[in-house]
Amino acid sequence: MSKLNDLLENLSSDAKLNAKYLETPEQVMEEAGLNDKEKNAMRSGDENSLTDVTSDKRAYSKYIRNPD
Repeated sequence: MSKLNDLLENLSSDAKLNAKYLETPEQVMEEAGLNDKEKNAMRSGDENSLTDVTSDKRAYSKYIRNPD
């Protein structure tokens, strides 16, 4: 499993991590060890981008987007 898949799983199951991500997404992505492509997919919040990077068609449903 990729680091991005791991982060998505953790965000969906760890309320504290999810809250931290909503406050400081760049810090959480850095701490998770995401590469630039993975970070860009997270930033985009785009279903196709997340699926392309993770190869997981459920990735988008695991991702809780930070509202703008």
